Amino acid sequence: MTEAPTANANAAARASTGKAPTTWNVLTDGDPTSVVLAADFDASSRAEARFTDFVGHLGGGLTVWETVPQAVATRPDLPAEAYVKQWTDEVRASGRTVRAILGFCAGSVYAAALAREVEAWQGSFPLTVLFDPERASAASMYWQFHKAVDQMTPTLGPAETGAAQDAGQRAQEDSPNLSDLARRLLLIYHSVAGKAFDKLGLDAARRAELTETAGAFLSYLATAEQIEPLPAWRRSTVITSATPTSGLNALRALHPGQFDDLPAEELRFDVAHVDLLRTPEIAGAVSRLITDRT
Repeated sequence: MTEAPTANANAAARASTGKAPTTWNVLTDGDPTSVVLAADFDASSRAEARFTDFVGHLGGGLTVWETVPQAVATRPDLPAEAYVKQWTDEVRASGRTVRAILGFCAGSVYAAALAREVEAWQGSFPLTVLFDPERASAASMYWQFHKAVDQMTPTLGPAETGAAQDAGQRAQEDSPNLSDLARRLLLIYHSVAGKAFDKLGLDAARRAELTETAGAFLSYLATAEQIEPLPAWRRSTVITSATPTSGLNALRALHPGQFDDLPAEELRFDVAHVDLLRTPEIAGAVSRLITDRT
């Protein structure tokens, strides 16, 4: 059911422009002249709410496009410029004005890069709203790997998945950078996932879909390491959750006093990190920010 808004909006985009974008998912298509860009790695199985949930509370009259990292590459060594350039090239070719840029979690790093590029061609820094912004790190990358492997425990048993998670932990400790860690974790993932796929009897198409998604996500996190987001974050509005281990809450706990005034504006909500994009009150606040800017 959560996939319907994207499918319907993509169909509308094709009807109005002759083709839908290939490096963006069209979540809503309410305005033919402007666009709101959302940077995130979408996955229907994740616990965190998604921008497909968020746009349902945002109100009508907006066109919202969400990044598609898989359309760029699944290689951990791809330069960040290739991610950002393919996205921005397609936005510029559409002729639409960028009204705002949204970023969720590690997607806030890419939102910073998008904002910088949009400023270069539109002449002013766009409204940029970040939801619990986080920089990619070895710890966060390993944790995502850990959760993905843990989902295979009912199929393989705790001994098999535990051994893979231990190997991933050693890779985290030994890797000099996120690109190297992504390669190592992907090899481990392929090994353990292959055994799970065999037991489940998955066909080749489903196997390819799952392994490509895992590779794309690791690439997405590793590539974000190349981007310095703080200058753009200082000019942005940040939505901060009540989860102490997420976003600016975690950053300030690790570096007391250093990031108290990081964003240009901060809106705090007594909402868990996983619920930021499904909370109507937050969507309403963002909608007002967009309206007030134009």
